[in-house]
Amino acid sequence: MKKSLLFIALLLLGITVMAQQKPAAISNAIRNKSVASPVAIDGQTILNQAGNVLVNSKSTLDDLIGSSRYDMQTNGSIMNNRLVLWNDGNVSATWTMAFADPNYSDRGTGYNYSDGGVWSDPPTARLETMKSGWPSVHPWNGDGEMILSHNSTSHLVMQTRPVKGTGSWTQNLRLTAPTGVTSLVWPRTVTSGPNHQYIHVIVMSAPTANGGSLYQGLDGALLYYRSLDGGATWDKQGVILPGLTSANYYGFGGDDYAWAEPQGDTLVFVNGGNWTDTFIMKSTDNGGTWTKTEILPNYYCKNSGTTVTPAFICCDGSVSCAIDKDGVTHVAFGRMRAKNDGTGHKYYPGQDGVVYWNSTLPVMDTTLVSDLNALIDANRCLGYVVDNGNPNDTIIDFPTYGVGLSSYPQITVDNYNNKYFLWSSLTVGNPSPDPYNFRHIWARAWFHDQAHWTEMTDLNEGVLYMFQEYVYPSVAASLKNNKILMISQTSSQPGSNIKDTTIPVHDVNIEYREVPVSTFWPVGVENQPVADNNPVGKNYPNPVKGTTNFNINLDKASAVTVEVSNIIGQNIMTLDEGMMNAGGHKMTINASDLTSGIYFYTVKIDGKSYTQKMIVE
Repeated sequence: MKKSLLFIALLLLGITVMAQQKPAAISNAIRNKSVASPVAIDGQTILNQAGNVLVNSKSTLDDLIGSSRYDMQTNGSIMNNRLVLWNDGNVSATWTMAFADPNYSDRGTGYNYSDGGVWSDPPTARLETMKSGWPSVHPWNGDGEMILSHNSTSHLVMQTRPVKGTGSWTQNLRLTAPTGVTSLVWPRTVTSGPNHQYIHVIVMSAPTANGGSLYQGLDGALLYYRSLDGGATWDKQGVILPGLTSANYYGFGGDDYAWAEPQGDTLVFVNGGNWTDTFIMKSTDNGGTWTKTEILPNYYCKNSGTTVTPAFICCDGSVSCAIDKDGVTHVAFGRMRAKNDGTGHKYYPGQDGVVYWNSTLPVMDTTLVSDLNALIDANRCLGYVVDNGNPNDTIIDFPTYGVGLSSYPQITVDNYNNKYFLWSSLTVGNPSPDPYNFRHIWARAWFHDQAHWTEMTDLNEGVLYMFQEYVYPSVAASLKNNKILMISQTSSQPGSNIKDTTIPVHDVNIEYREVPVSTFWPVGVENQPVADNNPVGKNYPNPVKGTTNFNINLDKASAVTVEVSNIIGQNIMTLDEGMMNAGGHKMTINASDLTSGIYFYTVKIDGKSYTQKMIVE
């Protein structure tokens, strides 16, 4: 009912086509409004403001895979591995789900599985036997799958089954909090290794605001855990990594960190918040040792909330990262301003912009990041609220999620080294009756053979989407048939009651969508050469010192042989890999014994040959 007049008006007026993208005007009242920084929610004690339950309608273009009345999927960064694409094309998805307001005693993991074409019926009950949340799903021990979540105790909840998509789950409590830590909260997890038997977890010690206490001088410490045997034992437990101690920070924010999908023994995670530096931590030896690289400095990392500061530029706590096929780490994060006026930490929710950085770039200049237009001109801003060209369409108002107007970034990289960036952004025009502007999922691509990103695309443009709120996007780490796989939380009511109690309690949907990469092709181009037909990627690093890697993508199980030849065609090395399963594979060439010069590696896949060039130093 509430949509009908606006819907009819849009049909009559048509859709405005933007000739050139530019940031929407943000009024000083919105830009300069500061509010108290929210306390990160662990879900155990939250009581919601009473309100009428709104039953939202779902868009007809996406698959409904679940629903929930608990309407917050994260305090900051979107959890990696909420969505897994398996080698056979099947998909697993997870989210935090509960229906029993006001205290959500039934909160836990919502889970659904697709056989590659059809999803199961949406679940009505959590997987765990106790109240929990913050789930992520992972390949585990060969063909099995694992879900890890927290229940605000000294352990995390680990659920496994030996075959993905079928059979009963086995529930165990895994990881042990160090002495002095009351509970482990807001985990981030990845698995790696030949059979995904390596498990890596970053988790926080509960800060004082959540019933915890200082641990090694940190009010919320980031702790690293590692298992090399599928979670049966943990050889690294509660480790505070170098550069993340109380000498560097007062504490960390809940959900302010995210993993990249591992590449062999290379692990990377990114952290960023209002009161910490934005940085990446990287290990090239499967978590044995770590190095820290700063992205955006924060000069108030030791501020406990009692010292007055001026307003300063920072990350909004929502970050994402991915490692491409050349070994470069790409990072996206929401842009924010924060301050302490003597009464505690504050932030400015009317701040806009998704910032971009990669590991070939230097530390970011805070002066540049402070100026949105300069950031855009420098090609360091991925996204922002877009002016649609209609002077009557403006930013009216918005509920607070604890992040900026454009945030919740996600990054995925395909087998051809094309990069795809998605985020949730306020969208001008067609507000709700509240009146609030809706958030949509926006995206752009960086194709491997192009110097710049494509233009931003509103993935929810059009009459079927425009009156829905789209937040908390999560994408799979790989693509399926040149399609990006995504889930998001949707509702006809903007905002989250958990994050902003002025928003009424309402139901939300979890919806699945496949976004074709052709979405990003220039208008009028029917067959954009996004990638060539060579299933063998270029090697990295190149030039080579010692070993080098490259990726191959197999449409089906195939016999694979790798041959290395010199510049005059002499075969100097042959690697018989035997039969390999369909999907993506990382290959390695040891060039330690080769003299400096130009070489070629030829991969034979079921008799067909594909060649790339490499340089040995």
